[in-house]
Amino acid sequence: MIYKKLIDNIENRVGKFKSKGNIRMIKILEHFDNPCDSMKFIHIAGTNGKGSTSYFLYEILKSKFKVGLYTSPGLTSYRDRIVVGDLRISQSEFLSIGEEILEKEKLILDRYGELNKFEFLTTIAFIYFKRKNCQLVVLEVGMGGRCDSTNIIKAENKLISIITSISYDHMQYLGNTIEEISSEKAGIICQNGIVVTSNKDKKILKVLQDECKKKNASIYYSKDLCVKILKSDLQGSKFILNLEKKDYEISLDQIGLYQIENSILCLYSLFILIKKALIDFDFLKATKLIKDAKWKGRMDLVSKNPRILLDGAHNIGGIEKLRDNLKLFYFDKLYLVSSILKDKDHKKMLEEIGEIADLLILVDLESKSNEDIEILEKEAQISVKKVMCKSSLKEALNYIVPMARPDDLILVSGSLQLIKEFYILKEMDELSYD
Repeated sequence: MIYKKLIDNIENRVGKFKSKGNIRMIKILEHFDNPCDSMKFIHIAGTNGKGSTSYFLYEILKSKFKVGLYTSPGLTSYRDRIVVGDLRISQSEFLSIGEEILEKEKLILDRYGELNKFEFLTTIAFIYFKRKNCQLVVLEVGMGGRCDSTNIIKAENKLISIITSISYDHMQYLGNTIEEISSEKAGIICQNGIVVTSNKDKKILKVLQDECKKKNASIYYSKDLCVKILKSDLQGSKFILNLEKKDYEISLDQIGLYQIENSILCLYSLFILIKKALIDFDFLKATKLIKDAKWKGRMDLVSKNPRILLDGAHNIGGIEKLRDNLKLFYFDKLYLVSSILKDKDHKKMLEEIGEIADLLILVDLESKSNEDIEILEKEAQISVKKVMCKSSLKEALNYIVPMARPDDLILVSGSLQLIKEFYILKEMDELSYD
């Protein structure tokens, strides 16, 4: 089989069809000697911030341990999701493991059905991490938590469950109320486990607390920590974090206030793991290592002339945080390039961010999951000063870049697919600026 054939096979699988109790994942992994049983996991769920928090943890822990990182979606390919030692899984290894899974899948097909897309990719990741002899895996949930393909880790192998900011997203799968959505996220909490969360909403916290009580798990809140922000601008952030009456000065190259929140959640989780002797690591070293961690596509200043900022905000919670963060930065005119998926609250998202845009260019990504550009245009015209449509991201940027002045800001946001498209263009050297 060639690599492209395997990718086509994965692409043609059902996207979000779940199996009760993750039975397909359990059965397929049995045929690979249960690779998860030999590793320890840090499991991360949430609506926004889980990718950044995962990456912060990975960047710190890889300095001492053999660490695997599993995130989604990949920025340029499925292989981006699976990383060990700063290298994504190679094309040959991805293909080889994929072929093995296709063979073993035949043994469970009649009784349990075909693996869905995310199950297939997660299975590749688990097998790869095992074969690379990973000691730790930083494991990001794909969607929800309770029924997610990653949620098959035994309690004794899960060091900690981290739950980032929860808001409305994927309601057709997770529920229509914040309590229902929170309950799905809380599904990663295990018996006698440790939970750390950055959430502040009382409704969300009650759901998490009830799940912890049911499973005799301990819960910790990063919202209760004493933090003093010294600065946050386009050069990064600096803040003081107080833990057990000791101040730690933290610097971040990653820009954005919400990244301060994510970094605090990361560091507090590590602090707890170290204190409970679950990980042997120098916490002071961790506070220094986090400085250089930069998660692509999140408050990502990819060009200074012209100023181009990428942000993967793709739901109303993410857009609200993005707008709050933009207040920190000076710009004369804001040029917004956007595209939003069908299953998002695109009308509300466009209202939230569109009010401060001088020009909005909507891009047609020609994806089945993308909302029709005509619908987005009609919704945007209510709140945006000027709206245009372009057939591609490249065309949109080629239109905006020549008119942008040094004090203007070009913002690309609204969909992770849009961010992915930007990096594909950059990789192919099809962007005509630094």
